[in-house]
Amino acid sequence: MFEALFSERGLSLDRLKVLIEVRDAGSIAQAAPGDPIRQSQYSRQLRELSEFFGCEVARRRGKLLKLTEQGERLAELAREHLRSLEDFRAECREENVAFTLGAGDSLIQWLVIPRLGKIIDAFPGVHFATTNLRTNEIVQQLTECRLDFGIIRKNAVAQGLKSVSLGVVRYTALVPAGLLTKRKKVILREFLSELPLATQTTDGQFTSGLRDLAKSLSVSLVPALSCQSFPQTMAALRSGRFAAIVPEIATQDLATGFAHRVDDPALRQLDREAMLAWNPRLVRVRPNAAKIAAKLQSSLVI
Repeated sequence: MFEALFSERGLSLDRLKVLIEVRDAGSIAQAAPGDPIRQSQYSRQLRELSEFFGCEVARRRGKLLKLTEQGERLAELAREHLRSLEDFRAECREENVAFTLGAGDSLIQWLVIPRLGKIIDAFPGVHFATTNLRTNEIVQQLTECRLDFGIIRKNAVAQGLKSVSLGVVRYTALVPAGLLTKRKKVILREFLSELPLATQTTDGQFTSGLRDLAKSLSVSLVPALSCQSFPQTMAALRSGRFAAIVPEIATQDLATGFAHRVDDPALRQLDREAMLAWNPRLVRVRPNAAKIAAKLQSSLVI
């Protein structure tokens, strides 16, 4: 059995690990930056894999040596193989097994981390690592099995991924009470045009939706403060100097009476359905993955 794999030299776990490192980095130069000796070693190991399998796993493109289509496929196979071995080793040694979960910073802070303790309690020997990623990065890493689980919006779920709904992320417009000294109530149009507004500007869909909302109200959207994340926007709101539109799940700890809520049905244009997503190959490769997916789904309901 498997005589063909052992009849020649050239295949080893070390070489497969190098292949994965080059795949994740994008090229040999990026996998071993500023280290010509290591780059030469990587090049030799990839060449030996090419000779063993009888196909080019890497090819020079300009000044960079990158994986070919066959090299990419081999890297995927190697990743699954090594991950299975790593989990089996941890199980035999009674060591913790790690699962990774990617999401935007706001969902990690306000949804995932507050509830992750109960999930860990349900799976002794399992621990988690959270990573702050943009939606397109999560989708790509799930597709490549570089990430175990991800939380993404429904319209971003790529073909081939498994997903379940966690519920709808809703947004609310808040004005610190200190900004309302001369008025008792603010409508949405005034909120967007007359108050110092802090807003998240790096989320493509949210920013686009907010601009469309402002346009529908004939308002020019000119934020007083542009933020890179919703946690930054919440910090601006808490300062008492800025109004903001933030996820409702972020407002749980605001003191009663701190801010006035601007109610308007038009804000529902910003809502998005959040999905827990993973690659079906994960269930085949990693023990307990299906049970953990089910626990994540039940525990992270919005």
